[in-house]
Amino acid sequence: MLKRGFLAGAMVGLISLGAGCAAEIDGGEDEEALAESSFAMSRLNGMNLNGVRFNGVRFNGVRFNGVRFNGVSLDATTLVGTREGDGAPVAGADFIGADVEAVLDDGSSVAVRVTNVVERDGLQYYTVKYNAGLGVWVNICGEGLDAIPVKGTWDAVTGAHSDDGGMFTFACQGAAIGKCAEWGYREWMAEAECNASGCEDRDLSYFHQACIRMVRADYCGDGVPHTQTGTAIDVWDALGIQTETVGSGMSLEAEWTVDGAACVKHTRWNGLGSSNPDRDYILAHCPERWAGDDPSCGGSTSTFHKENGFATPLGQRRILRNASFTTNVSPL
Repeated sequence: MLKRGFLAGAMVGLISLGAGCAAEIDGGEDEEALAESSFAMSRLNGMNLNGVRFNGVRFNGVRFNGVRFNGVSLDATTLVGTREGDGAPVAGADFIGADVEAVLDDGSSVAVRVTNVVERDGLQYYTVKYNAGLGVWVNICGEGLDAIPVKGTWDAVTGAHSDDGGMFTFACQGAAIGKCAEWGYREWMAEAECNASGCEDRDLSYFHQACIRMVRADYCGDGVPHTQTGTAIDVWDALGIQTETVGSGMSLEAEWTVDGAACVKHTRWNGLGSSNPDRDYILAHCPERWAGDDPSCGGSTSTFHKENGFATPLGQRRILRNASFTTNVSPL
């Protein structure tokens, strides 16, 4: 599936409120300087993990007109809870106007406000804004973009996911966390995979995590992205949620696990002449992942295929593949 995205940058942004077939152009915006606010959007190196500089949203920090919502949790992407005092249930659009406690990088907290909630294609989208002062409310994801609530938080340096049950992330449209949910890798769901002996439910949280690594070209699984804005990629997976685009003109780039690339045939970007900084990074930091001319990478013996991988734990299995062009030259 060829895909097109919006934001490209670093792994920042957690309001953690804390980023068929698909062809993607890893999209991007220029860095925005919101100089009067600590919520400046961070866009580094072409692929944003998320869109905002928060490190978690507390389930127990939701109020509406000063009245606390109790027992707040996520049902898929729908916020649910009860109203303090009368115990009335609240869900989805009932959170419009609610102030939500977001945690900043330094551990302090700030309230952001839900200003709209809509449902599209089975996902709840929340418009979330913060008070930038002088009565100006600014969208945390960028103008015209919404956020999808996803359980847990992501480390802004390593990209590692954590879920202690107490926080969630407002994942911005166009950034990696939100993109992967929109592409069908919905971490709260399961999808059946069957072979001749029966069927097994596959936890899509593994596919969501692998997708985040893939979108950002986080080859070594260490949180370092290796992509640029406007990069076209083709995405498909072991379950057929996304399928390979025939005739894309691209060649296999890598196979992916939750820990990054299992093997890399070529990098998404090259340097000038014989230079290839991304390949050099792989060889220096995770050399076992560089496939070179090894035909097993992307081949018929890979655990990507259920004939080989059906019994392999999802945490170890090659569950995503992507293709890209080989003529991209990095401007850096």
